[in-house]
Amino acid sequence: MNEPEQPIEETADDATSAGDIIAASAIPQDALAAKLEALLFVHSRPVSARRLAELVGLTSVIPVRQALEFLAARYDRTGSSFTLQNLAQGYLLTTRPEHDELLKQLVREREAQKLSPATLEALAIIAYKQPISRTELENIRGAGVDHLVRNLLDRGLVKVGDRDSAKPGAPALYVTTAEFLRAFGLRSLNELPTEADLAVGATDAGDAEVDQAPVSDPADGAQPQ
Repeated sequence: MNEPEQPIEETADDATSAGDIIAASAIPQDALAAKLEALLFVHSRPVSARRLAELVGLTSVIPVRQALEFLAARYDRTGSSFTLQNLAQGYLLTTRPEHDELLKQLVREREAQKLSPATLEALAIIAYKQPISRTELENIRGAGVDHLVRNLLDRGLVKVGDRDSAKPGAPALYVTTAEFLRAFGLRSLNELPTEADLAVGATDAGDAEVDQAPVSDPADGAQPQ
């Protein structure tokens, strides 16, 4: 007795027909690879071959997969910083692991630039007055700092360096971290501008404003030349 034939399960990425493949072959592989590369470049999550095919106007995934294999081979052959990962959910364009530290540096710099003026002010106080307690920080700022300190802790720019056992409750004393140095391009805290440098800079800025300001004699209404 013959066993009933089991239906062949078709996945979402199966090719549809020979006609689709023939039609797709009219697109040069390097041109198709360039389109797919552009699509993957702007996606931060894996994209399925079926979705990629839809985006480039194809109904078959076979030429898409072939173009992706061509693209991955080209990355390997040319020593590109990019690599193409074939994950369970689809395809993802990523940078090679050897560039991780370089990219993390850029991310840290961007994150540092996103700090609000109030957070930067709190960070500057900690940098110059460390180790410093939250109460001391609030006294200098004249305002609460709970959310500011929490933000700096979350970003890894400051940490609890010690505790002041001489005071009730042994309050935490905050210091900057190695991440702080990396984010601001410093080799050590010795490279921070001194108070004298900051004072000179402020004085120079004030002098420049005075020099540029037009002066007239209110008595005769004469205009400066």
